[in-house]
Amino acid sequence: MAHRGADMRRGDSTTAVEPYFLRPFRPDDLAAIVALWNRCLTKDPISEDRFWHHIVLDANFDPEGALVAEADGEIAGFLQAIVRRVPMPGVGTEPETGFITVFFVAPHLRRQGLGTALLKKGLDYLRQQGRSTVSCNGYSPIYFFPGVDEDYTAAQAFLRAGGFAAHPGAVAMGMRLEGVRMPEAVRARAEELRAKGYEVRMFERADTLPLIAFSLEHFPEYGDTIRDGLQRGDEEIVVATKDGEIVGYTQWENTYTDPPSGAEGRFGPFGVRADLRSKGIGSVIFYTLIERVVSRGSRYLWFGWAGGRNLSFYERASCRVTRRFTLYTRSLEG
Repeated sequence: MAHRGADMRRGDSTTAVEPYFLRPFRPDDLAAIVALWNRCLTKDPISEDRFWHHIVLDANFDPEGALVAEADGEIAGFLQAIVRRVPMPGVGTEPETGFITVFFVAPHLRRQGLGTALLKKGLDYLRQQGRSTVSCNGYSPIYFFPGVDEDYTAAQAFLRAGGFAAHPGAVAMGMRLEGVRMPEAVRARAEELRAKGYEVRMFERADTLPLIAFSLEHFPEYGDTIRDGLQRGDEEIVVATKDGEIVGYTQWENTYTDPPSGAEGRFGPFGVRADLRSKGIGSVIFYTLIERVVSRGSRYLWFGWAGGRNLSFYERASCRVTRRFTLYTRSLEG
């Protein structure tokens, strides 16, 4: 392949951006892209296996939206633009929204127009898919980061310069589990709830279909997460019931959830039926799971995305913010 002066009429999806080339992802790019990812996104290292399974094998993956930049025969940058083709419970295909899930450029080639060219090509791809807005990030359930880490200041400035609006508020949180037990106030609340017909306990095989039905009705975005975890043998789940009906649950170390998939101590998903919140059910679920995993030797709990109302719950439970992210959006119209 020539690396300068490419003829854009060739119809092979290769665009000349002197002195760089932008083209679709090829399988033999894997090692070089992952190496550059780890060089650029130092807080978010990835393995070739995770890249392959969670990007290339994603049902929505399209090589035309996975843009590779070449310079002098080497990988110089990468950007993934993606749209939902396979409906996700609760949101469908989000026909107006496209996503940029990750982007980076080799440090020595920044501020030379390559990042801008990748972004323009990615936005054009999303427009061709009929999308009118783009989010960076927010693509779930498989995401590597909910937004742009506040420490990636160059990336934040780049998106703002590219017309994106900033929406702060997403955080990652975690807590050490040594010595953590259910507080006496929560234990007393558990007894009060039990007297009213509630029970919080570990998942049993007979709960499978009721739990999937509960999630699809009240937390549809979590349905595949639960099902996938159970298929992999993950039954570290706590359920809350009211007169035998599931009203809340949480899950531990489900390999489906990101980031990163399957990492030790990954907490969630977690939810209580909307009309039963503020009754202390969530706290009982949370600490029941903690006591379970501590007894198995777990020493740390973490999750990659929290914000809004649930943030105060986790803060009261002594979780601490470990990272802060900014979400970015912009219109694709005009």
